[in-house]
Amino acid sequence: MTNTLSKSWLFGLALWLAALLAFALYSVEASRARLAGELEVTGRTLHRLISQRAAQHDAHMTSLIALTSGAEPAPLGAVRQVMESIVRFYPRIAWIALVSLGEADGGAGPATGAADAGAATGSGAEAGAGGAGAVDTGSAAEAGAAAVAGALPGAGGVRILVEVPEGGGEDLAPLRAAIGEQLRGKIGVHASSNGRYLLAKRAPAPSDAALVFGIDAALLLEPEERPAWAHLRLTLDGQELLDLPAEDDLGAGASLAPHFTAPHFAKVVDGEGQKILLSLDRPLPLDALLPLRSLLGFAALAGLASFALMFALRQRAAAQKSQQVARQAEARALLQERETLLAHASRVNAMGELASGIAHELTQPLTAVLSRSQAALRLAGAEKPDLGLISQALDVNVREAKRAGEMLKRMRDYASNKAPEPKPSALNGIVSEIVALTAADLERRGVKLELDLSAEAPEVVVDAIEMEQVLHNLIRNAADALEGAGTAGARISIATRIVGADAKIEVADNGPGIAADVLPKLFVPFFTTKADGMGLGLSLCQTLVERVDGRIEAGNGASGGARFVITLPHASARKSESIFGKHDA
Repeated sequence: MTNTLSKSWLFGLALWLAALLAFALYSVEASRARLAGELEVTGRTLHRLISQRAAQHDAHMTSLIALTSGAEPAPLGAVRQVMESIVRFYPRIAWIALVSLGEADGGAGPATGAADAGAATGSGAEAGAGGAGAVDTGSAAEAGAAAVAGALPGAGGVRILVEVPEGGGEDLAPLRAAIGEQLRGKIGVHASSNGRYLLAKRAPAPSDAALVFGIDAALLLEPEERPAWAHLRLTLDGQELLDLPAEDDLGAGASLAPHFTAPHFAKVVDGEGQKILLSLDRPLPLDALLPLRSLLGFAALAGLASFALMFALRQRAAAQKSQQVARQAEARALLQERETLLAHASRVNAMGELASGIAHELTQPLTAVLSRSQAALRLAGAEKPDLGLISQALDVNVREAKRAGEMLKRMRDYASNKAPEPKPSALNGIVSEIVALTAADLERRGVKLELDLSAEAPEVVVDAIEMEQVLHNLIRNAADALEGAGTAGARISIATRIVGADAKIEVADNGPGIAADVLPKLFVPFFTTKADGMGLGLSLCQTLVERVDGRIEAGNGASGGARFVITLPHASARKSESIFGKHDA
């Protein structure tokens, strides 16, 4: 007893530790997913902000290029004024310059002539800047530009036409070739120094002018927009523009990045030609992933649950002995019942297929004779007997009696291993005969019978009585299933058709169909789902169909209900085989 208690307590302790470990792992993963989600949201927000600002750069460059190309010579005074406004309102645009690339596209264009006019325009702007900052871009600039048009030498240098702020830019000589190779109207991005990058855009032809922006990457985001808990980087073609480590102190929670994949966000900024990569990484502090208060609270609850479980297990162990005797008695009773069922099955199997087949075959015509005789008696007892109906009932009795005799002869032949006498028969006629036989019974049961007989009048080589027996079995089974299920609008359909060299009969109903576990055993002798069935009907049907080289298949229709398909060789195909066989012989 003590050993059992010790094992129970050890099991409880192990269970408590396992639950604590599972909670810790779940907490770490849930916290990591939450931190990763916050990083994803923040990254998308920053990406949207930077992309919007990159789009602003493109818009500013487009407007300045349009201003320089709108008149000849270019109104450099107005260009300077716009540049100063842009730099003043957008601190991240640290420097703007309108430059001439020298001999480009075959010679100097209008912007070249405007170069020397820039001095006069610039000085005019300074002289008139008094209080309003207005710039005179009139006749003086136009006269100066006309005087020096085409004077720029083709030395291959970069000449600054307008620069804001003065002297605050970059040496563009190394970039002249790269800028000159850009498509006109398209923005090119070039790495620079001191955390800057350059945007360049060429003026439309035939001008050799280009506009250059110097962008301070550190000012693409406002200080309040930067997440203090993330490591933020901006890179251009692998060159680092901005590197801001996480500012938050991890405190006691050292980063778990070596053991867990740290959340990471990376996306290229959306902007024409401005392929800048934004990267965010978030450290994983232990106290953020696994809060100590939550862990202690869960440990206490898990301990109480483990104690309660141990108590329940001890109570269960005490009750198991009293239940064991009852279970053993139940097992013995079940074994005895199964042995009884097995003995019964052995006795039924010993009866033999032949005797059971005779009884099963004779039941149908005898039942038909009985029902017709009773109907004739009722008609004869009426005040005005209908001799026609009585005669019809007696005719059916005669036919069924002959049919029973033919069945006995056939079963006798079958017992002596003598084959029946198949001959060419009209398949539609066989169906019509069995329909006439079963119509009254189906009408009494409230089952509608639908026929769809092929217009091609298929002919098969079979024993007509045997084939009628097969169809009778299928129709009766369908009617029993419909009646047992209480199907509303009960319906049985019989169709004949020719498919290639075969003739097919399809018998279908709209009942509950055949269960999936019953289908594989449907044609097994003595298997039945009926309380009073012998399990020989479908087995005998299969035997009779296969005797004439046919096959029978069972399944469920697409819209529900059972569906049986009998496939028989067409008479013409059987004749062809016979002819070829004789020829080969």
